[in-house]
Amino acid sequence: MIGSFLVMLREGFEATLLVAIVLAYLVKIGHREGFRGVWYGLGAAVLVSLAVAGALFATASGLSGTAGALFKAGTMWIAVGFLTYMVLWMKRQSRTVAQGLRHGVDDAVEKGGMFALATLVFVMVLREGVETSLFMFGISQTSTPLGVLVGGVAGIAGAVALGYAVYAGGKRIDLGSFFKITGVLLIIVAAGLMARGVAIIEIEGLIPAFFYPLWDVTHVGALTSESILGQSLTAFLGWDPQPDLLEFVAWAGYLLGVGYFFLRPVFPAPVRSSSAEAHG
Repeated sequence: MIGSFLVMLREGFEATLLVAIVLAYLVKIGHREGFRGVWYGLGAAVLVSLAVAGALFATASGLSGTAGALFKAGTMWIAVGFLTYMVLWMKRQSRTVAQGLRHGVDDAVEKGGMFALATLVFVMVLREGVETSLFMFGISQTSTPLGVLVGGVAGIAGAVALGYAVYAGGKRIDLGSFFKITGVLLIIVAAGLMARGVAIIEIEGLIPAFFYPLWDVTHVGALTSESILGQSLTAFLGWDPQPDLLEFVAWAGYLLGVGYFFLRPVFPAPVRSSSAEAHG
């Protein structure tokens, strides 16, 4: 539930934020008639994203044994790759994404009006939708269907509310802090998906387990998958009460490696003075 909530909140807010920026800019330049193109593009992207999600779950349900294990693990790792790129990209581009969108809107209005605007919104929302489909499929392998559904619906509701607040209230939301906090939490979720993918192919016997179990707390009822706490830890942290060394290394290596690149401070490049350039 926690993992699906975070994914839908973060991904949904990114999509609604982009749409809110486009709508606000259309109002600013006096082009409200472009709203219809925005809604067309948004609707088409949502439909295609749902189709992708349906295809993932349908494919997984139709596979079993080794093929099913490889599909599930591979999809999890692809989701982790997308998530990693997304959080690191947003860290670098969050300050300039609005400016780039405004330029895109200007070009769309000049070149093709409604169709061009619909295409612009379709492409940017579809990217978020496909990413979300991959994440939700991965999380569904570590949580109950009801938990995924409840968390997902709550995340969508929160994302829409935040997006409307940005559209109606301007700069009242500290976007930098929001993306940093949710980025850290999603990196934790991704580390769990990475480790879970390893565990799936180990269970299938495709790779051997090393030093299994690294620890064993299955005798502690609260930490097993039978308890609410254990299920929550599995969905959020990728918790395994009986991991092996390779599973733990995959989890810790991803968490520490990506966490370092995400949290390390980025210092602006030094600006050379004109006098230094003249003498250089």
